[in-house]
Amino acid sequence: MTGRLGIIADTHGDLAGWESATRVWGPIDLVVHAGDVLKPWRSRPLRQVGGKKALAEAMNASRVPVLIARGNCDGEDDEELLKWPMAEPFFYLWWERRLLLVGHGTDFSEIRSKGLAYGADVVITGHTHVASLIREGKTLFLNPGSASLPMGRDPASAAVLDEDGIRILTLGNVLLHFEPW
Repeated sequence: MTGRLGIIADTHGDLAGWESATRVWGPIDLVVHAGDVLKPWRSRPLRQVGGKKALAEAMNASRVPVLIARGNCDGEDDEELLKWPMAEPFFYLWWERRLLLVGHGTDFSEIRSKGLAYGADVVITGHTHVASLIREGKTLFLNPGSASLPMGRDPASAAVLDEDGIRILTLGNVLLHFEPW
């Protein structure tokens, strides 16, 4: 495995979260976004600069492809601002000899059962705004946390998948969790 994958979720229109994640990732070959991309979260509004249009422009300018799973807050109006389509409710990705299943995770039991049934190496979700990395059998379940509105004890975060394994990093580039292959 030689490629690096940047993984993010729950940006909710926060340009600063996106920009911080891109710095933390370093050089990558692909971005996976696990949903809730542009629309602000009403119960916890962001202090945004530029709003969702600014984030859409930054994502559209990405030098690497951005694959997106539609989140429960993502609407057609959001997708119209992005040059990258949104898959719904999930998508499979074959990456460096590993099968990844990506969805927002609104119905975690469904995506969990599909991931286990199809022998996914990694199941990537968002939705909870809580970073987690759990192994169940041969499958790693990754939630990179939220790049804008983290819940629980951890700060805003994103993840990197590479030849060594999966890392969840704060947007200040502090390692929260590492799981080797």
